[in-house]
Amino acid sequence: MNSPDPSHAAKASSTGSGRKRSQQATEAAQGAALQLAYDLGPERVTMEAIASHSGVAKTTLYRRWNSAAAVVMDAFLSELTPQIAYRTGQDVRQTLVFALEDLSAALDAPRRKLLRHMIAAAQSCSVLEQAFWDRWIAPRRQAGKEALEQFGVSSEEAELTLDLLYGAFYYRMLIPYAPITSTWIQKIVDQVS
Repeated sequence: MNSPDPSHAAKASSTGSGRKRSQQATEAAQGAALQLAYDLGPERVTMEAIASHSGVAKTTLYRRWNSAAAVVMDAFLSELTPQIAYRTGQDVRQTLVFALEDLSAALDAPRRKLLRHMIAAAQSCSVLEQAFWDRWIAPRRQAGKEALEQFGVSSEEAELTLDLLYGAFYYRMLIPYAPITSTWIQKIVDQVS
């Protein structure tokens, strides 16, 4: 019976047992997916294209994501999430103003265009629609509800408030007839809160 080679075990532990490679593959796949989405539109991104552009094997992609839409959404959120976390203000009004201003700032022109494309594509692609809900809308709604509930706002009232504010925000983003400014954000928050 052969005993394990201690030098092999030490070598394996010093290289991190694949974790670094795994993170590099994730970042490469997300970077490729996002670039393809900007270039082609999210509905045209495929797992084959992501694999080809990232150098990550399709089998590796499918172990992490169930669709190209999921990779695009994860890539999009990886860029955005740190910038749009709910910041607690002194009161409900300030918290809501922070949330909308942070979202507006994070959605620069290319990101707004991509988000408009993702929303449009989700109307006819059930996989993208599910990815959009699971990875963007549901977590943001939950975070928003929790942020408002800290101030004693009921769950039902928090949901209605979020619907009204984000409905107005997305309407102006999707049909860009006027800019989303800090003044406008403060006015719609004042109307709702």
